[in-house]
Amino acid sequence: MKIFIKSAAILAALLGSSLTQAANTTASIPMGVEVPKSCSFSDVSSGLVLSEDGSEVQGTYTFKCNIDGGFTAFYSLDSLNNSGNSSVRNTNGKTLPTSVHLWAPNTVLNHTLNGQLNNIPHSFNFNWLNVPIQTFIKVQLVNPTTATTPAGIYTDTFRVNVNY
Repeated sequence: MKIFIKSAAILAALLGSSLTQAANTTASIPMGVEVPKSCSFSDVSSGLVLSEDGSEVQGTYTFKCNIDGGFTAFYSLDSLNNSGNSSVRNTNGKTLPTSVHLWAPNTVLNHTLNGQLNNIPHSFNFNWLNVPIQTFIKVQLVNPTTATTPAGIYTDTFRVNVNY
């Protein structure tokens, strides 16, 4: 019995000492992802056919960015000359003056591009995180075509460049 009590005492001492010597260890693994800034266009009109009678035609595009402001849209026309006049041009270099207007209903964007130089900036400073910015481009010939207007296909290109 003495051996049993001695063994029990030694066992209790060993178990007790191992319980008091129990330790804890942890590890941590940081996680994250970097989402790059981006802007994208959608619903971009495929082209505008100007009316010979000078009536206004309208195109549209929408863009949005995954940043809350801090981006700028620059608008330009290939035909804008140093005086800021826009036109459509045929392959022989003949031009027909146009009037071009931009309007975005959910912004303060309301520009007439005539009389302006290219790369007209419009800044979006805050509260634009993933907000679709729909913009309308309204174009018309300044003067209707007539029987004496030189024949040909007249073209121009509107461009918007979003910097972020």
